Amino acid sequence: MKNLQAGGFLFVGGAIIMMVTQFGKVVPIVGGVCAVLGAGMLVYYLFSQDGKY
Repeated sequence: MKNLQAGGFLFVGGAIIMMVTQFGKVVPIVGGVCAVLGAGMLVYYLFSQDGKY
């Protein structure tokens, strides 16, 4: 369950960081990478058996 929560926080946090534009062009790209990574973690842990294959 902790991994599922971590993926959710990473997805939401990355999406929020992706919307920030006043810190330059690199920060939204990093936020997009975090959001994609978090979404991948969510999909993996939702459709696997407790994080196992």
